[in-house]
Amino acid sequence: MANNYIDGQQIFFGTCLGSDDPLMLGRVRVLPETMNEASLANSNSKFDENSTDPNKNGPWSDVDPFVYLPLLPYFVNQVPKKGEKVMLFYYNTNTKTGRNKFYMISTFSSPTTIKFEDASSSQTRLNSGYGNSSKKLPPIKNQNGTYKNEKNKGVFPEPVDISLNGRDSADLILKESEVLLRAGKHKNFSTGQIPEADSKRAFLQLSKYDTDITFGNAESKTKLVQNKTPIKYLVEYDVLNPENQFSAFTGVLYIYQLRTERQAEKTLTGNFNVTTNIDLTGTTDGVQLIRMINFPIGLSLDELSTQINQRLRSIITDPSTTLLSPTVQKNQQYPFYYRPSKKIFNLITNPVSGQFISSANMAKLTSMVKISSADKIPGYGLVLDSKLSPNIPFEKQSSAYAPSTSKLSENTVALLGGTKLYLLSNETSIEGKSQINFNKGIYGFEQNDLIDDIEPNTSSMVRGEELLELLQLIVKFCITHVHPYPGLPPTPTTVDGTTVDDLLSNMLNAYQKVLNSNIRLN
Repeated sequence: MANNYIDGQQIFFGTCLGSDDPLMLGRVRVLPETMNEASLANSNSKFDENSTDPNKNGPWSDVDPFVYLPLLPYFVNQVPKKGEKVMLFYYNTNTKTGRNKFYMISTFSSPTTIKFEDASSSQTRLNSGYGNSSKKLPPIKNQNGTYKNEKNKGVFPEPVDISLNGRDSADLILKESEVLLRAGKHKNFSTGQIPEADSKRAFLQLSKYDTDITFGNAESKTKLVQNKTPIKYLVEYDVLNPENQFSAFTGVLYIYQLRTERQAEKTLTGNFNVTTNIDLTGTTDGVQLIRMINFPIGLSLDELSTQINQRLRSIITDPSTTLLSPTVQKNQQYPFYYRPSKKIFNLITNPVSGQFISSANMAKLTSMVKISSADKIPGYGLVLDSKLSPNIPFEKQSSAYAPSTSKLSENTVALLGGTKLYLLSNETSIEGKSQINFNKGIYGFEQNDLIDDIEPNTSSMVRGEELLELLQLIVKFCITHVHPYPGLPPTPTTVDGTTVDDLLSNMLNAYQKVLNSNIRLN
């Protein structure tokens, strides 16, 4: 390799040859850019590259001229991977083959490359990397400090904070009055992609606030929300020759089934409309073409609209025949949505030069497409039931909240979150279950350990207020029940109206309401 030494140079560069230090001191083997590999190997006559004895004269031994010590203290472990670039420092630049030489991990071209970056691409931000393309490394923020995409916000540490970053989705962030430990902070991504934040991350947060919030007793509030349900069928009508000037149109009707197991939020009633973009291939939105109806050729717009309207009404009156599904029972075809094809809608709303006749024809057609003559908006609509109800029904939705008051006072809070939480003691076990083997997790438990050892030997956490509600019901039943005769079971209904069915129902619901199976302890 050519010698690129610059007079007065303080920092040198090299490529990591290996980082599996047998002494676990964080040492690495490096080939400096300014040295020839063969010459460096021969700089110490005692060194033997082919030797397998690291304690004598082989790689990682005291005579290995490729070994560099970490410049950072042992307590900060930041070791490069094989093939990554490193920065080199010498106690004396005139003696680069001795033992007094150190390294630091080198630069990265982007936070999106921290899993691994080879020595060449890591130079992108250096003078030596002017020739490297950075088109695949887009900025995460705008010049004014705002994020280009809010989904990326919070994934990487902010400049004002101190952090220790892992090579993938784990980090430790120290803010002014907060410590945040995270794992799984972002979704999977490829090199060069900006990762999105993952709401299912595991985290531990310790915070100090300047105010203290006091919560009152839990209360409930009720609000009306739209009862959004999945749309089952989508009907689109299309015209193959919209430009026709002789009232001889060729029309097609497409009927799609929206499979509920693949449906997106946009295909719910209340969200779906005539402009909703949906993947009609079925790849992403769970759409399946179940029927294509070709209308007779050469229809006028009046005749074509009549044919479309008759088919739409037949979905209401004879769904099993129109939908080609003999298993469809009464009212199982609802809700469904009908609308013009994307081509027709674009002709009407955004015609280009040369499409004005087509646009006028299609506008007239959609004005005549109606399931009912009472339809206020022709051309498209949502059919909720056989009565053609005009509005999506509302339902009452209750939610619990705790009223709070705030006052100036120092306050500390600890939060622990994750899809599943395990609170484990290495000195206890549940009667009838095995004791958890903590020897396995000395460097972190694997997922198999959770499945095979921890999950079956832990129990669900109890929700306090919900448990008290159940206990209060049991107590109320005990003190208000009566017996028809001595020795007989109590009557099904107590003096205050509590029933045996109420008690049994609440006991069955306790497995979900009182227990939280996602928070477990031993």
